Amino acid sequence: MSQEKNEVEKELGEIRKEVIESRNLVIKTDNLLKNLHAEMKMVGKRQEDFQKRQWISSAAAYVAFAIVAVGGGLMISTARTAGAGAEKERLEKQVGELTQQVEKQKVDAQALAAAQRSASDVYRNMTTLPGDERLRGVEQLRKLDTGKLSALEQMALTDKADQLRREIGQATFERGKAAFRKNDMPAVVTDLGRFIAMNPDPPDLLEASFFLGIAYNQLRKHEQAVPLLARFVTEDKKSKSRDYAMLLLAQSYQETNQYDKAAQVARDGLSQYPNSEFAPQLKGRLSTVKRLQSGGAADGADPAAVTAGTAAPTPGTAPAPAAAKSPAPAATQPAAAAQPPAAKPAAPPAAPAPKPNG
Repeated sequence: MSQEKNEVEKELGEIRKEVIESRNLVIKTDNLLKNLHAEMKMVGKRQEDFQKRQWISSAAAYVAFAIVAVGGGLMISTARTAGAGAEKERLEKQVGELTQQVEKQKVDAQALAAAQRSASDVYRNMTTLPGDERLRGVEQLRKLDTGKLSALEQMALTDKADQLRREIGQATFERGKAAFRKNDMPAVVTDLGRFIAMNPDPPDLLEASFFLGIAYNQLRKHEQAVPLLARFVTEDKKSKSRDYAMLLLAQSYQETNQYDKAAQVARDGLSQYPNSEFAPQLKGRLSTVKRLQSGGAADGADPAAVTAGTAAPTPGTAPAPAAAKSPAPAATQPAAAAQPPAAKPAAPPAAPAPKPNG
């Protein structure tokens, strides 16, 4: 009995021990479950925080992307707008330049058409007008702007003008010299003025300038005489008539109140031609100019009386330019061209300062 009781007690003890262990195990499991629940709550909270942060990050990323996209769009739009504005300005500038070129081409075309019409009129005058009237075309050619004409047109006009100069110019030149020998100074002015307008060769130009300058001097048109005589004196320093031309040039300078130039020409004439037959008259002209430069004739003398004794000689006393200086065709150049004119025109005016064109 006691053995059975011990075994029962032993079994009860074991059962009690197992119950206690089971109870401890249940408590431990409960604690574990509570810990697991707490950890799960923490994990859930962390997951919520993570999701919240992820949502905020996504929202911020979307906002940033939207801002970047909008900014990029604005930049692209601004760049395109600026490019379009620059392109517009470039095109407007190009249109303006093209418009100017078109206007310039129109003006050039009109100028070309006008030049061609003028050239046609000039050529017609040089070919269809009768006789010496064809020289009107040569005179018009000098005033014509040939820069806008073609090379062929320029050559045609030049060749025709040269032909007229050879055909009519020499005859006009000879008529002028013949009129000079006849003391017909208005005819000299007409013929030789027309001849010079033809742009002749330099030797003929100098000889014509000499005769025409004398004619203007005798007609008391000293302003017109000065450039002609000055050209002859300056460019033909070997002419036998240069001393006479210097005397007349000094007189024309004096009559146009250019006293310094008159005195200088007279001094040059005396120094270069001390033995000239016109040296006394050059000295008288220089003395007169000095008196005029000092304020008038000395001692109240009449200036006309002072200059009367120093008046330039008539063309009949002066040798004409040498024939060798003016080569002309043998058939047209008279033998008397190099001889001094036989007729003597009236002496130049003695008054010291008449009106230039009086």
